[in-house]
Amino acid sequence: MKSYDVLIIGGGAAGLTAALSASMQGAKTVVLEAAPRIGRKILATGNGRCNLVNVGAPRFYGNEKLAQGVLKRCDSGQVLSFFEQLGLCTVEEEAGRVYPACGQAAAVLDVLRNALDREQVEVICDSPVKRLEKEKNGFRIYTRQGAWAARCVIAACGGMAGGKLGHDGNAYELLMKLGHRLIAPAPALTQLMGEKNAVKGLSGLRLPGRLTLCDGKQPVSAAQGEVLFTDYGVSGVCAMQLSRNAGEMLEKGKKPLLYIDFSPMVGFIPRIYDRVAARDPFENTGKMEAFLSLRQHTLPKEQLLCGLVPRLLAQRLQGLSVKETARMLSAFPVPITGVRGFEYAQVTRGGLDGNDFDPASLQSRKVPGLYAAGEMLDVDGDCGGYNLLFAFASGLIAGEHAALQAMKCK
Repeated sequence: MKSYDVLIIGGGAAGLTAALSASMQGAKTVVLEAAPRIGRKILATGNGRCNLVNVGAPRFYGNEKLAQGVLKRCDSGQVLSFFEQLGLCTVEEEAGRVYPACGQAAAVLDVLRNALDREQVEVICDSPVKRLEKEKNGFRIYTRQGAWAARCVIAACGGMAGGKLGHDGNAYELLMKLGHRLIAPAPALTQLMGEKNAVKGLSGLRLPGRLTLCDGKQPVSAAQGEVLFTDYGVSGVCAMQLSRNAGEMLEKGKKPLLYIDFSPMVGFIPRIYDRVAARDPFENTGKMEAFLSLRQHTLPKEQLLCGLVPRLLAQRLQGLSVKETARMLSAFPVPITGVRGFEYAQVTRGGLDGNDFDPASLQSRKVPGLYAAGEMLDVDGDCGGYNLLFAFASGLIAGEHAALQAMKCK
């Protein structure tokens, strides 16, 4: 049975940075990855470009206190400095998003792989952990290849999102059997499912818009960007940003109602691609009605929307009065019936209860020598690099402190 100072369960963003952080402290380190290859989710992020951090104000949900505590100790600047030391060149783009300068996610994984080789970190793939046991002087870890011993263990197995890129939920059990609590996992950053009649005939249509999610008449959250209609509902980053709130409302038995304002298409509000303040979804209806009334003076009624909106939407609104058309263009209603599942989600909301871990080190408050990092924890963020930022930052912190603890016990 091989023995290590630090053993990391999971070879994703958090696990790989944790491994390097631990090894750089002088700890003998190994990574056990369940999949055939490490870092597969890194390659899939940012449409293959890997938006590795966001240098703007943090935007996290779930256990926000834990997220804030982690980023207070390892912020975006420190994460970027770490990657620069590995040789990665980066570029900042709109809204604080940072990408590899070459535009390839593979560059991020390449520098991590090379650093693992330099640090002589052992990486063993196709090794899902079946059991994790606490012993007097550390832990014993069981895989189908056999048993492993380690002074400290870092659980960085990721979440359930992403289909084959996520786990099936068994990874949570490893820590739950040691006394940890689980906040029920659910999909986040995923598409919204709507009533079929609401989106009928619009599938494939892409338009700039502002989405406002409401609980009855009360606005809950809003985002702007490109709206994509599908045969099941609404997609696009702006829709995915609202899926967390929609999912929570549905779990409580509420009936979320989504309003789509196409005013950015007409120029009443700017075209931006981000979360925005949730306001009255009907605030632009009067402007839209006045605008259409002016067009009515110069265009035949049947051509009122020609050249203004795509044909599919014009056909959907055909036969409505100017007032009704204005209402639909500024507050197009889509009752939300669900959110798409883990197979389509980018991240997991919920996970291991963050209150069980010290944000200064990410060591368990219940099991000394046990640490957790990344998406396994009850922390999720917006699109735009926030989730990878938390994964990298928490991995760096957990790796450093696990190594120091392991070396102290020698």
